Amino acid sequence: MRDERASPPRVRIAVIGSSRVGKSALIVRYLTRRYIGEYHSNTDLLYRQTVPINGTPVELEVIDVSGSNADKFPSEQIQWADACLLVYSVTDRSSFDYATEILNTLKRTPMHGSPAHGPAGAQSGMPLALLGNKTDLDHLRQVPTKEGQAVSVAYGATFSEASVADNSGDLYRCVDRLLAEVRTPQRTRKFSVTKMLGSLIGGATNNNQTTRGSVVACPRVPAPSRPPLAAAAP
Repeated sequence: MRDERASPPRVRIAVIGSSRVGKSALIVRYLTRRYIGEYHSNTDLLYRQTVPINGTPVELEVIDVSGSNADKFPSEQIQWADACLLVYSVTDRSSFDYATEILNTLKRTPMHGSPAHGPAGAQSGMPLALLGNKTDLDHLRQVPTKEGQAVSVAYGATFSEASVADNSGDLYRCVDRLLAEVRTPQRTRKFSVTKMLGSLIGGATNNNQTTRGSVVACPRVPAPSRPPLAAAAP
């Protein structure tokens, strides 16, 4: 039987954004250094890979939260995660508005349940990052950089802009910084998506080293009954 104590600690990241902002391409680029282009999925996807964080091997699990149901607040996925990465396209104002609504809801209703979220009763201690993708399409820009910076400051998130297509270094720095902000990687989880799923195993490359990773189709976690985000804003 596998010794759980010998297993590397786990860090869980939820990547949230509207459809077609490049979330899936961003995750695959970070984990494999490959570009897959954009594709649309109507279900959440879970990626798993061992990566080094501050020189320590960590089992990284990333949920790519489907943007096909963007009128639902992804509370289950956020409760599962240790940190959240909000992604929007600098060419799509509505995707920026959606990311802002998620940050606003998190500020008004802090999520708890994981040691990485901070002590109970505190304002949300979950590390947050806001990333504007598609800077290679700057001629189509609808969201100024200063506006993204202002929103990130208002909601306590780090801010970056990047081009997944161009493999910009800001993408890697953004995710690395978010991972480093997670207070204590955990060996146990309060809610396990992988526990009830089979895995599709494939090779992946990270930091020029071959590792084994997996991606599994994850059925959408039922979200609490609530009005659309636009209606929830005060």
